[in-house]
Amino acid sequence: MKFLPSVHLPCHPWMAMVILPLLLLLVPLAAAQWSSCSKSDDYKSNSTYVANLSLLSSTLPKKAASSTTLFATSIMGNFPDIVYALTLCRGDSNASACESRVTTAFQDLLRLCPYKKNAAVYYDPCMLKFSNKNFLATTTVNDPLFIVNTKNFTTNADITQRLLFTLINSMAQLAANSLRRFTTSRLDVGSSPTLYCLMQCMPDLIPHDCESCFQDILNSTLEYLGGKQGGRVLGTRCYMRYEMYPFFQGDPKLRIINLAPHVPTINNTTTPATVYPQSQPPDAAPPPEGKVTVQEHNGKVSINNQAATNRPEEYALVWRLEERSSEFTLFDFPEILQATHNFSKENLLGQGGFGPVYKV
Repeated sequence: MKFLPSVHLPCHPWMAMVILPLLLLLVPLAAAQWSSCSKSDDYKSNSTYVANLSLLSSTLPKKAASSTTLFATSIMGNFPDIVYALTLCRGDSNASACESRVTTAFQDLLRLCPYKKNAAVYYDPCMLKFSNKNFLATTTVNDPLFIVNTKNFTTNADITQRLLFTLINSMAQLAANSLRRFTTSRLDVGSSPTLYCLMQCMPDLIPHDCESCFQDILNSTLEYLGGKQGGRVLGTRCYMRYEMYPFFQGDPKLRIINLAPHVPTINNTTTPATVYPQSQPPDAAPPPEGKVTVQEHNGKVSINNQAATNRPEEYALVWRLEERSSEFTLFDFPEILQATHNFSKENLLGQGGFGPVYKV
């Protein structure tokens, strides 16, 4: 499957109309994934370690789903085949989706890291890590750490640094003191771009340790993501994601309307990280998140976000249609935001069969 470049909406003598499905805000099951595999500590296909992993894969998803925080740890077996495992679903998930996602994470991780005793996988909606070493006893280590970013802002780099600092600094304490160690926010400051953000710690962290973890997230964000339209910092103990569009379920728990006066000096002792300079690794199966497919008929443009489906065969179908038909075009989501003025009420024309209709 090839990824096709973004193009601009063609000009027409009539007014183009954008039909935005409500599914746009749903989180996909088949989301982008980032994995880490140990270079040593292999196990054999018929070993006791495999049997312990198999038991974990059947019990840990249910344990996470039954938790009010959608978080679970487990220890299976005895030395030298003992397995330690941890999983967490995003704070806006539900129990049934969480169980399904963690089950899939086990399957994917065994495929992505075959015969490796130490492995981790990060998705947008959940993460999973297992190891033959007791990483559960160390609550202050946030690795492996992944940085995922998108394209640059057109606004001043110093302003974007202040935007990101304001976001994370404003949210850290609120998230750390919540039951799920989770919160979301929307930042609206003057003429600056609107940003949406999500932050979460592992619920077994005390608030102080959670805030310390978020401090590392802040340092990594300022070091790696300054000037980016969207990004993620993904760690074993805490993580953060921000975008120019709402990507989480429900209304933001915090609205930020004041910009921090300045950005303090960045701490250069941040955790070493693997950086992906794009929204999705090249080997991931689904199309790039944040892209939308557009089909035009009689001057009306229907937008169907590929992040809104959880069936990989539908990804492939739409991508094949895009390749074969000149009626389909790919757009960056920020381009749609700009064209509709961030889906403003002034651009809202009404309600269609597939959702709200906007002028562009």
